[in-house]
Amino acid sequence: MTQAAVEFRGVSRFYGDSAKQITALDSISFDVPAGSIYGVVGTSGAGKSTLLRTVNGLETPSAGQVTVLDRIPAALNESELRTLRREVGMIFQHYNLLNSRTVADNVAMPLVLAGTPKSEIDQRVSESLERVGLLDRAQHRPRQLSGGQRQRVGIARALVTNPRVLLCDEPTSALDPLTTTQILDLLTQINEELGITILIITHQMDVVARIGDYVAVLENGELIENGTVESIFSHPQQSLTRRFVETVVPQRIPESIVEELRDSDVGTLVRVVHSGGAARTLLRDLENLGVRVSLYQASDAPLRATTVGTMVLGLQADRSRIDEALELLNNRQGLNVEVLP
Repeated sequence: MTQAAVEFRGVSRFYGDSAKQITALDSISFDVPAGSIYGVVGTSGAGKSTLLRTVNGLETPSAGQVTVLDRIPAALNESELRTLRREVGMIFQHYNLLNSRTVADNVAMPLVLAGTPKSEIDQRVSESLERVGLLDRAQHRPRQLSGGQRQRVGIARALVTNPRVLLCDEPTSALDPLTTTQILDLLTQINEELGITILIITHQMDVVARIGDYVAVLENGELIENGTVESIFSHPQQSLTRRFVETVVPQRIPESIVEELRDSDVGTLVRVVHSGGAARTLLRDLENLGVRVSLYQASDAPLRATTVGTMVLGLQADRSRIDEALELLNNRQGLNVEVLP
């Protein structure tokens, strides 16, 4: 069993007094496996940022416990907490760079504050900038860079302390789609090549779909669903999760198709959710049973390690063949089948 880099156990965070208490987090429990990319999604105010800040000790739980790399941030003194933070890098939504300093100076800041010798600082800054593809911009100022390049500087700064865990606070929400893809590819590369555990919070489900191994869904401070990205995208259980998944893998039938179906003899209508290539030969297999198949809708979403998609099919045949077709669908691994009214 993979060891957890971060463990949340009954974590709650309250603000205000008992007369007017605000609950930011309510009994959150899950593990972030070492070496994984774990996404935390939710709408604004769901508690994502508060949860993230408990990992590096910027927030202290009101109840419950957070364990990070076998240490409890809330129990550490200032010196111990500084040591932990060198092992837990942070990437911010709006970069948090000093425009009065060069790129190299910004990346070096954590090492300077830690009292690292200058010769070591220079080497590690160069290594970090080379990893993010910005070594030639070392003497530029942040204002001379694009948004994507500034985020790369932020990533280099987080990497310069050789962290074991990387916290990402909405790292792509201020970027255009093309730059977002580049940053996500870079984070994936960092995870695969360096083995760094990445905990990323976002309101963009497509970000989790692209790079995540696991996902947790928060709503009003509560953990409503969590698991592997493939399982959550294939079988979302909660209403909010289904709405998030809908932004990547459409679940509803477009109204134009609904109108077409009303005026047609479609036979038995089914929605098939498939993952891992389980539907690759499905149409052929159904037709081999003597069932006439009409495809009314299809969509696919590439995940980090597999694909998830949906199809809406019309099946036409006599009752016995339809029953045989439904049995085939229900018994095939990687498929989830729903007969539509």
